[in-house]
Amino acid sequence: MKIAFNAIRVSNKAGSGFDTFIINFLNEFAKYVYEYKELNIEFDIFTLYPQHFPEVKKENIKHIKFLFLKLRRNKSSQLKNINREVVSEDKYRRKTNILHFLYPVYVLIGDYFRIFWTQFVFPFHLLKRKYDIVVSLTQLDALFFSPIAQVVTVHDMIPFLFPEYKHKHRFYLRYFFSLILQKTKKIITVSENTKNDIVKFFNVPKEKIFVIYEGIKKLNFSVSEKEIIDFKRKNSLDRYILCVSSNLPHKNLLRLIEAFYIAKNQKENIDLLIVGYQEKKYQTKINKKILELNLENKIKILGHISQGEFPVVYAGAELFVFPSLYEGFGLPPLEAMACGCPLVVSSAGSLPEVCGDAAVYVNPYSSESIAEGILKVLFDKNLRDRIVKNGFQQVKKFTWENSVKRFVDVLLKIKNNTL
Repeated sequence: MKIAFNAIRVSNKAGSGFDTFIINFLNEFAKYVYEYKELNIEFDIFTLYPQHFPEVKKENIKHIKFLFLKLRRNKSSQLKNINREVVSEDKYRRKTNILHFLYPVYVLIGDYFRIFWTQFVFPFHLLKRKYDIVVSLTQLDALFFSPIAQVVTVHDMIPFLFPEYKHKHRFYLRYFFSLILQKTKKIITVSENTKNDIVKFFNVPKEKIFVIYEGIKKLNFSVSEKEIIDFKRKNSLDRYILCVSSNLPHKNLLRLIEAFYIAKNQKENIDLLIVGYQEKKYQTKINKKILELNLENKIKILGHISQGEFPVVYAGAELFVFPSLYEGFGLPPLEAMACGCPLVVSSAGSLPEVCGDAAVYVNPYSSESIAEGILKVLFDKNLRDRIVKNGFQQVKKFTWENSVKRFVDVLLKIKNNTL
């Protein structure tokens, strides 16, 4: 069996949920297939950034090279990856001018070129190299018309559950997604909740959809007390509640801030730390809410941090709160479990499925309910200890090795026509 994986969605920084899934899944898949050669599985990974796949042999990487897709500027408009000490000033100036000329093209096309490549270039690679199956690792990378059998991974139904959000791929999702799901060979999704949503919205037979949970790279993290103290000192923190989340509206940060205001009145010596990429267009309302409640000295927003920093951030928190209105899976709660951090999470979406009995559940539409959950965990040590203990057991169910084994089983059944 010869498989093609479309990993063009992976970005250079690799900080999104899609990135985390694709990178970890494919590295684990490569290790598994190399170890069990008797499976007779050949595969290639098509990607813009091969450096994210260290477990994959060079011959199994198909490097997609489009210069303007890789152009980035930092906040001070300086171009990265140009070493002034190595490149002469004249050559640097010429190169910089060229890159600045191309940068507006990147901004204009950006992510849409990924779709163009997937729909109009990728199919020729599939035919030329004679693959048996193409695996689209996100719903945004599925082929309209696949020349071979296609397996599509669907992570969530956010654009359909929250149509008021102007998703940048809404044209594709509105006019092509349903057709793709009907035509694709099999659908993989990351939770039973998302599977049920797919059936509900698109009337896809349940038998066509297979649930393969996401995983976590480490089941426990060792963090020293010194690392925690250093992190707190660096960020002017003492005791803090942690939320790892973007500021997209369904992440529910406005109600979280209201809930923190309520909880703070009973537990004054506590701060709220929000970690994750924050989009400017949504941040205005959040900042306004913080000022309205006079919380500017009690809430700290760090923004995006590297993966290596997360264990310390989780381990130093009094508790982890995740009040999302919907999650297709929900990886941050698992990471918090693995770091021994007690959870207060929403009862919506897939979160009860993922967190099991390792969390206190709250109504995400009620600031009072979120505050009550926070206070329960802060004041009840026995409850907190029980959640942490259950979390260490719960997280063992979610490994990338288990994900890959389940995926390979589905592939072999497709090959043998037993599905």
